[in-house]
Amino acid sequence: MTRSGQHATAGRTAAAIHDLGYKRYLGTRRPQSTRWRVLVGNAVSTSWRGWWRMKLWVMSCVMTTGIFGVLIYVSRDKRMEELVRRGLTMSWADVLVPMSLRVYPWLAFILAATTAAGAVARDMRAGAFEFYFSRPVRPVDYLLGKVVGFTLVLSAALLAGPLVLSLFRVGLSRDLDEVLPALALVPRMVLIGVAGSVAHALVALAFSSLSPRPLITTSIWVAFYLLFAGIAEGLARAMDAPDLSALSLPRAVEGFAFGLYQIKVPGLNHITPSLAASYTALLAYSALGLIVLHLRIRQAERAGLGGG
Repeated sequence: MTRSGQHATAGRTAAAIHDLGYKRYLGTRRPQSTRWRVLVGNAVSTSWRGWWRMKLWVMSCVMTTGIFGVLIYVSRDKRMEELVRRGLTMSWADVLVPMSLRVYPWLAFILAATTAAGAVARDMRAGAFEFYFSRPVRPVDYLLGKVVGFTLVLSAALLAGPLVLSLFRVGLSRDLDEVLPALALVPRMVLIGVAGSVAHALVALAFSSLSPRPLITTSIWVAFYLLFAGIAEGLARAMDAPDLSALSLPRAVEGFAFGLYQIKVPGLNHITPSLAASYTALLAYSALGLIVLHLRIRQAERAGLGGG
């Protein structure tokens, strides 16, 4: 090959390499402060896939809300009110709203077991931290995205259903004097639902960060919710110390609801913790869950799992 031919070939090669070279990114650029929202959407959409992870339990929440709605409607009958009042300071229509939180936490428990309790473990096992932290996603973005995302998932049980019942109760009011007190209770139910959802999400996510094996982390969550809670409630009965039952997460949600609604139900308050004990337990569980989750994410980043 002549020298001129070699130059021509080199020129064509260089041109080909140049044509296949770097192209400026033309897509949407998100501000650093909003990238956690992508992880929120991912948490919700991933949880919604398949019937067994979220859809079935959301349908169970809808059915539970319908059952309690029927009970509230029936209890509004004047003859029924006189029959079942039994010295209560509130009507049964009002009492049934916080009493629904004896059921909803167990649906949230199942939702957390199928979604949040294995979320971080699945990311560890799949090496997803390498994807997250090799891009401009900070550990705090990952933490915030997971917590907010799974709080929204669990609020389908602990917030949406009770809130619908509260509004339904307001709609059943007979006059303005009955509407205003019922309406004043709605913000309390929102507070209860948010506090319960956050506590459940943080504790489940904290457990999910303890191992890269989702089966193990989910088992820890189940043991905590069933065995540890059962032991706490058993000790509360044996020692006649209702506040000790606040160590049980579902009892803490129930005690928080009963305390804010200021109700006493004969036969049901035997091991229901006080408002102060319930609030303290929910706050402590949320704080401990957040600390453990934060430390585990930072440890994963520093250990090179995320390539940070």
